[in-house]
Amino acid sequence: MDTSQAGATVAAVGAMEYGSHCCFVSADEDVTRLAVHSYIRDGLSAEDRVLCLLGRRDRAWLMSALSEGPTRPDDREADGSLVVVDVGRTPLWDGEFTPEGMAETFFAAVDQALADGFRGLRVCGDMTWGRAGGVEHADLLEFERLAGLGLPSRRAMGICLYDPREFSSVQIDAQERLHPLVAGTGRARPPTLQVTDTTKGLRLVGEADVGTRDLLEDALRRAMAHSGRDLVVDLSALEFADLGTMESLYRAATALGPDRHLVLRAAGPAVRKVVDLLGWSGAGGLIVDEDRPSGECSGGAQ
Repeated sequence: MDTSQAGATVAAVGAMEYGSHCCFVSADEDVTRLAVHSYIRDGLSAEDRVLCLLGRRDRAWLMSALSEGPTRPDDREADGSLVVVDVGRTPLWDGEFTPEGMAETFFAAVDQALADGFRGLRVCGDMTWGRAGGVEHADLLEFERLAGLGLPSRRAMGICLYDPREFSSVQIDAQERLHPLVAGTGRARPPTLQVTDTTKGLRLVGEADVGTRDLLEDALRRAMAHSGRDLVVDLSALEFADLGTMESLYRAATALGPDRHLVLRAAGPAVRKVVDLLGWSGAGGLIVDEDRPSGECSGGAQ
């Protein structure tokens, strides 16, 4: 752990006040533990209620981080000043998650903390709770936006932990732009996309966004020109694709002509959702693998 960097990180977290909304980006567990301990310790000392939302970093991780100082987490839970929620096991919403509903739950927790005699509410969230609760990143982003709009008028603050090993660089970019305060040691890797030729078309590996658009479109044009049959694009190793990437794939599909298709193989839930919402499935020559008629077989990209 870089002690100077860790010190700067803790100082940034320590300067937070009511209304603050911090995106904390770090893959360094030691720095994250130090920041979480400092943030929670300061909140308890200030007689705030602290609400911790757990994801991949579980209860054992949190209690270990808190036990490194004078804080006695068991006592704090007993008196209600520390509230720990494992969102994967105990969702904070009924039925389907909505950003608006989650924001209302968050604001209600602020009101409840004040009604219970606390000075305010501090929220510390390992944002992989969204994945644990089956929440799409777009919905998580919208919740963050709504929470950020409501924080300045309330006696509350929030620190949102984003581990670059768990979130794509594009997703972290979006979160950093949304949060007024960004802290931590930064991301572990830049956004990348690798496009490789296969016997049936192309294979995409990594993250596809505006920075990789030219690379993708050049590869699509080359593959379309060198094959007179259906073009299979293998998405099994694609970690992230923005809407512009999907538009590039759709345009390529429409350019193939009436007797050819662009087949998306191993498309993830987010890709399928975009295709379905925009009505592209089976239209303009674009086919998600399972959408082929039962008499056809696309095979697998190799």
